[in-house]
Amino acid sequence: MEKFNIYEWNTGVGMMSGTSLDGIDIAICSFRFNNNKWEYRIDDAVTFPYVDEVKSLILEMPGMSGSELVIADRKLGKYYGQLLSGYLMAMGETPLFVASHGHTIFHEPVQGMTYQAGHGAAIAAETGLPVVCDFRSSDVALGGQGAPLVPIGDELLFTDFDALVNLGGFANISMRLNNERIAYDICPVNIVLNHFAHKLGHEYDRSGALAASGTADKHLLAKLDALPYYSASHPKSLGREWVETEFLPMIENSGIKNTNDILCTLALHAAGQIVRACGENKSVLFTGGGIKNNFLADTIKESLQERMIIPDETTIDFKEALIFAFMGWLRLNKKPNTIPSATGASKAISAGAVFIP
Repeated sequence: MEKFNIYEWNTGVGMMSGTSLDGIDIAICSFRFNNNKWEYRIDDAVTFPYVDEVKSLILEMPGMSGSELVIADRKLGKYYGQLLSGYLMAMGETPLFVASHGHTIFHEPVQGMTYQAGHGAAIAAETGLPVVCDFRSSDVALGGQGAPLVPIGDELLFTDFDALVNLGGFANISMRLNNERIAYDICPVNIVLNHFAHKLGHEYDRSGALAASGTADKHLLAKLDALPYYSASHPKSLGREWVETEFLPMIENSGIKNTNDILCTLALHAAGQIVRACGENKSVLFTGGGIKNNFLADTIKESLQERMIIPDETTIDFKEALIFAFMGWLRLNKKPNTIPSATGASKAISAGAVFIP
């Protein structure tokens, strides 16, 4: 590969698929080092909703045999590559590289395991571009959580804010504490809200209207707030496995029949945990699809008031894709792209597998 000049704009692509299975986010981004700091642009961005066939494939992956999973991993990577190729052709763009997070199938760092599907070799073959992927495995191998990873972007690109919260499948927070960057997953958000919205025939709770029409169950709210994860010290992270074994059974065993009441309770639970995590930080940037849930956002706003900052629509939707592009750029320049104080790993590394077509 050609050597990058970090003082000139370098353009790459970030691809992100979140646990809520909304679709694949693709952001064309440019980076340079100027006046002793990193600068970025989001040149264009789009979300491709998952077609039913691909969504079903992803949902089936955790139960597949080893050989079935390997085949599905490559199939998903080919799908990502074809989407990206068509998009770049339509935009007339030829970026220098692609950074793909993939879709998390397993995340159990205590077991030394994290697995994101959508193989980078298949993306590289379809696009003809260098691909950086599998960002989490090296951090887990060094004793880290492999998450959250976006704090490297928060630290270097979003320096104007005391804390940053992303509301995706899970809420996570990144902030500086005692002169170091810490970050962790706060609680489940869209991964559970969407789950119960589906029971009412909706893809998601648009604007939080379903939750707003319900009544919170104080007993269930108290039980959820008492989950041991919330009192555990950071670094820590959450995955679908925890939701399925620890979180959802509490709701299913609560005896609550009205799904709107469940949604209301879950939104208030998330808001409470998020406000608690924000602490006394004076400027908190909120991004991610969950911020478009007005009931959730308004509940958070009641406590944080002017400390809650909501950026433009592009930043809301594509900040994570932007940061994975940045991580890919750092990886190709052999620069550290992880923060041990955030993940718990033994050292900072330049993480990510690289496939050159």
